[in-house]
Amino acid sequence: MKITKSCLILLLAVIFAVSIVFMGVGCKAEEAAPAEEEVTEEATPAEEEVTEEAAPAEEEIKLVFANWASAEEATRATLDAVMDAFIELHPNVTFENLGIPFDQVREQLITMAAGGNSPDVMQLNGNWPFELGSMGALMDLNEIAEPEYLADNYEGGLGIGTYEGKLYAVPYALTSHGFWYNKDIMAAAGIESVPTTMDELMDACKKIKDTLGAEGVYGLGVDTTKIDYSLIGFIPWMWTFGATPLEGGVNFNTPENKECFEWLREIVVEGYNPLGLQIKDLRTLMAEDKIAFKLDGPYCLGIMRSLNPELEGDAFFDKFGVTTTPMSDKVSSPQILADIHNLGISSQCKNKEMAWEFIKFLASSDVSITTYLLPMGAVLPLKSSNAAYSESFDNAVMNPFLEEVMPNMKAFPFGPKYTPASAFIINAMQETVTTDKSIDDILANCEASLKLLYGEE
Repeated sequence: MKITKSCLILLLAVIFAVSIVFMGVGCKAEEAAPAEEEVTEEATPAEEEVTEEAAPAEEEIKLVFANWASAEEATRATLDAVMDAFIELHPNVTFENLGIPFDQVREQLITMAAGGNSPDVMQLNGNWPFELGSMGALMDLNEIAEPEYLADNYEGGLGIGTYEGKLYAVPYALTSHGFWYNKDIMAAAGIESVPTTMDELMDACKKIKDTLGAEGVYGLGVDTTKIDYSLIGFIPWMWTFGATPLEGGVNFNTPENKECFEWLREIVVEGYNPLGLQIKDLRTLMAEDKIAFKLDGPYCLGIMRSLNPELEGDAFFDKFGVTTTPMSDKVSSPQILADIHNLGISSQCKNKEMAWEFIKFLASSDVSITTYLLPMGAVLPLKSSNAAYSESFDNAVMNPFLEEVMPNMKAFPFGPKYTPASAFIINAMQETVTTDKSIDDILANCEASLKLLYGEE
C-alpha cells in the first residue's frame, strides 16, 4: 500500500499531539507529589498542637495541716521552710496551716472531727491517735503506707499509733523523755555525780535547796498543773516506784503508787520542785539555770537554745547532759515512756495520697531532717535516717538518747478511755500537791472513779 506524502504528514501530527498530552499528564503527576508531601508535613504539627491543648491541667490540691509546731516560736519558721520545700516539689499543692497551742490541740481536733471538718493531716501525741481513731476520725494508714516504709520504722514507734490492728499514726519524731541534768548547778551545789537512784536524787535536791535555793534554783522540774500533758511527764515516776496503773486493770490504789504520791507531795512541800508550773515554764527555768533535773524529750535541746541564745554550739553540751531515769529498789531497769510525736490523716481527707506524701516528706526528707527535726533535737523516726545522720548524734545529749533512752522506752496502755481516766489521775495529783488530804483517801477515791469508768465494779 502506498502512503502519500499528505497522509504521512497527518500521521506525524497526530503522534506529536498524543505525546504532548501524555507529557502534560506526567508533569502534573510529578508536580502533585510535593503537594501531597507538603500536606503531610503540615498535618503533623497540627495534630501535635491538638494533643498539647487536650492535656489535662494538674489538679489543685489544698491540705489543711493542724499542728502545734507552728504555734511555738522555737519551731514556727523551720516548719514553714519545710512546707515551702514541699510546695516546690508539688506546685499544685497549697496549705492551710493551723497552728494550735499544744495544750489545746486534742480538744480542737475532737471538736473538728465531731463537726465533720477534720484537718487533712494532724500532728498527734500520746493517746490522741487512739481516741480519734476509735471515733472514726483517722484513716488506717496500713491502706496507703508502703511496706518498705513501715519496715524502716522502729517497732515500738509504730506500736504507739496502732489500736486494734489499725495504724492510725506513724512517728514524726521519737521524743521519749530522758533525765536531763544541769552540770553547772550540780557543780555549784557540790554534787559530784548524776543521781542514778531515787535516794541519790533526793539527796541532790536537798543540797541544791540548801546551797542555791535562796537564788530561786530548784532541784526538780515536775509539771504539777492540770494540763493533760502533766500525766505524761508523771507516768515514768509512777513506774519507777513499781506502780503499774491501768495495766491489767485499774490497779491504782497500791502500796507502790502510795509511795510515789507521797514522794510527789514531798518534793513540793520541801521546795525541791516549783508548784503550778507547766512544762513550757519549767523549760524556761532550766534554760535560765534555775532547774537542775528534769524528765523531757530530746527536742528540749532546740527549745532551750531558742530561749537562751548563749546555749548555741558546744556551750549547750558543756552545760547539759542526759541519761536514763533514776531507779528505785522496786525496778530493775530505767523506766522510760515511749512518748512520740506522730502524724495521722483524717478519714475525711479527699486527697489521701498527697497527704501521705506530705507525711513522708515531714518524717524523712533531707529538708525536714536538716531544717526542722535535727535542730529541734528529735531522734529520727526511720532507722535508715538515724544511720545516715549518725554524726549529728555524736554529743553529750543526743547520743544518750539514741543509745540509752530509746532502747528502754515502753508504751503506756493508752486507749479510748484514757482521756477521762487521765482526768481522774491528774485530779489526784492536784489534790496531792495543793491540799493536805491523806494520800490513802486520794488514791482510794481515784481508784473508785477509775473502776466505775472501766466497769470493774
